[in-house]
Amino acid sequence: MKRKLKQWKSPVNFQKKIMIMSAIILCVALAAGIFFAAVSRKNEEIAYRETTVESGNLTVGVTESGSVDIGTQEQVFELDMSALQRADTANTQDSAASAAVSGGPGGMGEGNSAGGLLNMFDQIFNMAGGNESSQSGEDSTLTVARVCVSVGQEVSAGDVLYELEEESVAELEQELESNVEKAGADLEAVYADQTLSRQTAQYTYESSLAYGDYAETEYNTTIEKLRDNVTQQEKTLEQAENSLSDYSTQLEEITAAYEEAVQVLENCECSRDNTDKWNDTYLYVYYFQLAESARSTVDSLEQSKEQLEQNVEQARQNVETATQAYHTAVRELEQGILTAEETLSLRRLAYDTAQETYDIALAYLEDETQEQEEIYADTVQKLEEYSSHITGNAICAQYDGVITSVDLEEGDMIQTNDTLVTLYNLEDVTMTVTVAEEDMSDIEVGSLANVSFTAYPDTVFQAEVTEISDAVTDSDGDVTYEVTATLQGDVTGLFQGMMGEITFITKESRNVLYVSNRAVIRDGVNSYVKIRNQDGHIETVEITTGFSDGVNVEILEGLSEGDVVLIEM
Repeated sequence: MKRKLKQWKSPVNFQKKIMIMSAIILCVALAAGIFFAAVSRKNEEIAYRETTVESGNLTVGVTESGSVDIGTQEQVFELDMSALQRADTANTQDSAASAAVSGGPGGMGEGNSAGGLLNMFDQIFNMAGGNESSQSGEDSTLTVARVCVSVGQEVSAGDVLYELEEESVAELEQELESNVEKAGADLEAVYADQTLSRQTAQYTYESSLAYGDYAETEYNTTIEKLRDNVTQQEKTLEQAENSLSDYSTQLEEITAAYEEAVQVLENCECSRDNTDKWNDTYLYVYYFQLAESARSTVDSLEQSKEQLEQNVEQARQNVETATQAYHTAVRELEQGILTAEETLSLRRLAYDTAQETYDIALAYLEDETQEQEEIYADTVQKLEEYSSHITGNAICAQYDGVITSVDLEEGDMIQTNDTLVTLYNLEDVTMTVTVAEEDMSDIEVGSLANVSFTAYPDTVFQAEVTEISDAVTDSDGDVTYEVTATLQGDVTGLFQGMMGEITFITKESRNVLYVSNRAVIRDGVNSYVKIRNQDGHIETVEITTGFSDGVNVEILEGLSEGDVVLIEM
């Protein structure tokens, strides 16, 4: 049996193989290093811009192209020129003297509960109301000396719009300064007037004591007069009622006699008419004379009856008048008692609170001083208000913006509420586009929209639909609408006529992670982004994307909010 022997390998050949394999591995590693170094150098040579993974909403919708339309705002000269005139005050000394004159004790014995009731309070109010403001002088004017801006010029708040004639500015400044000086002098005069006013307050104090001493007598006199009037009216009423009763009795008696006389007359006339005057002449004449006598009696009684009827009617009216007068007197007595008691109470109150009233008077004097101090402060404020509108000899811009119109010319006089310039109003930036009828189903006033501009590729402006026109039908029968949206937020970088695209939102993914579409590298079905690692080297990270609004794309996996990714420039 033959044994198969293993072939012996030479050690030299084995070592050669190992060396060859090592060389191959070294070459592969060297080639890989060169490749990655080349890739790294390439990544380092490419310019990148950083962007951040953010959280928010992604939307899509109907997109149309349009241009920006910027509204305008006016800068108005709001300084009230007439209000700059000094408010004069009435002569304080005269008002205090008038109060002293009005403080006399007259009227206490007039019986009128209101007359002289509390003249001391009248004095106080006279002193307190002595100052009445009045406007002095004519309205001042300002004249434009030079226009310092032009249409299309961009200005900032504080830039000079107009230079004013030095003379008109100097005159107004001088007047305002003079007003301050005059108000200061008036204030000093009020301070000096306190002596006379305090004397008036002292007189008021003494008068209140005098009224208190006389109060009881005044009360008794007033009530006595009112009661006497009631008694007198009661007597008058009683007399009127007695007269009515007498006349009524007489009327009843005369009426009965009249009715009886009428019956006698009728009987005589009947007998006369039934007697033959030719055959029984004597009897006829007898009845005839009786009838005439009866008629005379009837006529006389009738006149007496009519007179008594008038007397009764007049007596009734007298009773009514007397009754009303009596009731009025009773009411006046009742009211008079209340008023007299109230007056007495107030007199006593004034007597008991004379010192307090005196203190109130002094307090009013302090108020008068304070009022004049406020007038002085007002004139100072007017000077300061003027200075806030006029800087040196110039009127300056209050807003930032581009001027669209200059409303004044050299030589114009500036009046309150005059428009100075008109600027673009960045609060009124709109875009109006034409939308087909079939795309209007989700668009209405108040609908939200996103606006993008080529000049700001990574910025999405927010907008809201503020107006939709009536439908318009063209010659082909197509129906469209003009839709206007107002842009929100910071729009300082936009200009009139700038073109952009507005997307009226029809679909929205809320509260998702997203990144700019320009940062995403797509290879078939896979998506990647580039980031810079901790060593500063650029590496590729695979991500999973979702919904996209055309500018940004939703990140489902692979990144977190705040991660910084790179966009190739």
